[in-house]
Amino acid sequence: MAGIGFELKKLFNKEGFFNLIKAYLYSTLVTVGPFILCTSMIITIQIILKYLNMDFLEREIFLATVVYSFIFSQIITSGFSMVITRYVADRLYEEEFDEILPSLYGIISICIVIGGLIGIIFLYGSPIGWKLALASYLLYIQLIIMWVETVYLTALKDYIKIFKSYVTGVIIAIVLSYMLLKRSNYKSALGLLIAMDMGIFIIITFLMVYIKSFFKSSNNKYYEFLTYMDKYPELFFVNFFYTLSLYIHNFIFWNSHMAVTIVDTYKYCPSYDVPTFYGFLSIIPAMVIFVVSIETSFYKKYREYYSLIRSGGNLSEIEKAKNNMERVLWEEVRNLMEVQIFFSLMGIILGNMFLPRLGLNHLSIDIFNILALGAYGNVVFLIIILLQLYFEDRMGALVISIVFITTNTLFTTVSLKLGENFYGLGFFLSAFMSLIISLLRLEYFLDNINYYTFCSQPIMYKERRGVFYKILKFFGHINEK
Repeated sequence: MAGIGFELKKLFNKEGFFNLIKAYLYSTLVTVGPFILCTSMIITIQIILKYLNMDFLEREIFLATVVYSFIFSQIITSGFSMVITRYVADRLYEEEFDEILPSLYGIISICIVIGGLIGIIFLYGSPIGWKLALASYLLYIQLIIMWVETVYLTALKDYIKIFKSYVTGVIIAIVLSYMLLKRSNYKSALGLLIAMDMGIFIIITFLMVYIKSFFKSSNNKYYEFLTYMDKYPELFFVNFFYTLSLYIHNFIFWNSHMAVTIVDTYKYCPSYDVPTFYGFLSIIPAMVIFVVSIETSFYKKYREYYSLIRSGGNLSEIEKAKNNMERVLWEEVRNLMEVQIFFSLMGIILGNMFLPRLGLNHLSIDIFNILALGAYGNVVFLIIILLQLYFEDRMGALVISIVFITTNTLFTTVSLKLGENFYGLGFFLSAFMSLIISLLRLEYFLDNINYYTFCSQPIMYKERRGVFYKILKFFGHINEK
């Protein structure tokens, strides 16, 4: 996020109300812009479907395909994304730029193989037909590539070009959807998926061009990043468990009596899934505020503390820097929680006003209310996890992710059995339990940060070499120095 931080510091250092607005708009653009655009694309296409009176079953097939593709492509790439983020950051720090582009090709190939096999198994024997299955499969694979590319985009500084690539792809998908439905014979889910495929293809092509223009040199170390799976296995499981936990409560409802099955292929629960989607829209402000606060306030104190340690500062200076860093961190966390609870409550109020007009029944509105509060707890403890990773507290972050997926599974299962008055309560309780544990863990770590910094490091550094190192060495991808 260094490029983002550099631009934000320049914007926030300028005085004036309009410069402040510009800084927050820029923050929104680079943090949640792609998500907002993709969401807008799906919503716009749904509006077009209703306007053109498309067959209900075809609309259901299209929506279910898109939902499955987005969810499972994220789960497939989640663990690798965190590992590759660390790998790319280290390569940038060590100025080993020629190793970054090969790692992109390597991680894409691995994710496509793993995700591709899962997709083939899922669609094999499906009665939706080979054309629709192929279009669905292409969307799923392209999304896998897009999520991987976004990891590398944080190293680029021209975020306007990145945003334009998403805008171009989204517009193409929307326009093609309308044209295919209005003026062609593809007035079905197949036509819509073809339009989506074209739009996502444009996005991943533009993003790849930008990445390749930035990292011009490369070598043949396509899979060396896998050694980071040996060095930092916690990173993989932190993000994998967290991402899986985001959807595990939906999966449980997909297998309940409330689930709907579409052409013997897709299962989903509209009365639970739709309010989940709207509930999570309310946490967008927290992600923007986090980027702003981390890159403009906290990081300065964080850097001062560790700079004193590296440069041989005395104990008094280090302790003062530590206290200043803790003070700023807790101030930013408190401010974020206060601002986000306002937006979450406003989201609940607006949701109760407008969601019934979109067709949500009383049960779905009740689920939305509790899930919006659960999303609040979820986004705050996600930010705590990211802060833990700033301090290299990978084990603490892993424990919290395990707590989240365990409690979410357990509490959601129990709430489902208790009846509709308790739907959504499982995720809510899990999110807030994880939040409390994450705050306690962060407080404990910060109280003992000098110990973890000075005493938890090995006296003699020995590189961790595990199964991935041995596999790469066996196939000749690593040469002993």
